[in-house]
Amino acid sequence: MDFFDVYALIALFTFYTLLISKSILTHQHGRKVLALGKGRKQLGQKFLEVSFYGGIVLLTYLVMAAVWRWPVFGINAVFYLYTHILGKIFGFVSLNFGIILFAFGLASFKDAWRIGVDECHTDTLITDGVFTLSRNPIYLAMMLIFAGFFLSYPNFFFLGSLIFIVYAFNRQIRKEESLLETLFGDRYRDYRSKTYRFFGKKSAAPNKKGP
Repeated sequence: MDFFDVYALIALFTFYTLLISKSILTHQHGRKVLALGKGRKQLGQKFLEVSFYGGIVLLTYLVMAAVWRWPVFGINAVFYLYTHILGKIFGFVSLNFGIILFAFGLASFKDAWRIGVDECHTDTLITDGVFTLSRNPIYLAMMLIFAGFFLSYPNFFFLGSLIFIVYAFNRQIRKEESLLETLFGDRYRDYRSKTYRFFGKKSAAPNKKGP
């Protein structure tokens, strides 16, 4: 076990500590952690739940297998697409950015933290804090975390999970954007015209249909 293995475990522990503590506080305030909004099909809700909880379970299993060199589903998980030290360094950087962004994203949410849109609580549109730089900091942070683990342990399992997470989150983001526009109207369109979907503030003329 080297430095990068130890850091991978620390990053995973930190991620779970932030996630679980914030989820507990959210439930104490009577809010859902996972929400698609009223009237959504049950299939969509199940897809969100499977993507979220399944991704967490898969991430844990893959990190443990990579750190302790376990086989994954009977296959040697140590078969890497590359072995250059730069991959681990970039993975370390991506994990750091992901964890930091995740922490700031949770803090900016205050007691409104959730994955999805809770139509029972439509009083708050979060646009301050880290949300001034990203409309989806939590999703971006989790993608950076998965990317960091893939760069650190570049096997096909992490690559496949990263591709799935990116697809699932982008699918969910588009649903949320449509619902937020319905719920908040011009307030959300104005916010969208100033802030990019993933990162950066727009300096050009407002584009109400841009990403």
